[in-house]
Amino acid sequence: MKELIAARGLRKSFGSFEAVRGIDLIVPAGQVLGFLGPNGAGKSTTMRMLTGFLEPTAGTVTLDGIPLADEPIAAKRTFGYLPEGAPAYGDMRVEEFLNFVARARGYVGADARSRVDRSIERLHLEPY
Repeated sequence: MKELIAARGLRKSFGSFEAVRGIDLIVPAGQVLGFLGPNGAGKSTTMRMLTGFLEPTAGTVTLDGIPLADEPIAAKRTFGYLPEGAPAYGDMRVEEFLNFVARARGYVGADARSRVDRSIERLHLEPY
């Protein structure tokens, strides 16, 4: 089966603190994955590395077969990440952030509007 997400030997250290210690993860296309664990377990750090928001200290990530480190733009185009809070734009409302992401991915006009509206509807974000 096709590997949609693959992480091999993924590690992240902040100074002497090792936040993520050698994750090996394969997510086949069509699978649903959830990260469960207590605060400080490395869930958010792992997601940030898998999506290219944070560079790993060691290890590799491929998204749909595309190496994230070598081809970050192409790899990120295959993967959507909706964080709890916008990583760089905390003052944006949900719809503003989705419009920003749509434009950054090259969608304009009615196509961008349609994609944003569909995301808001699918994720039940209308009140936000």
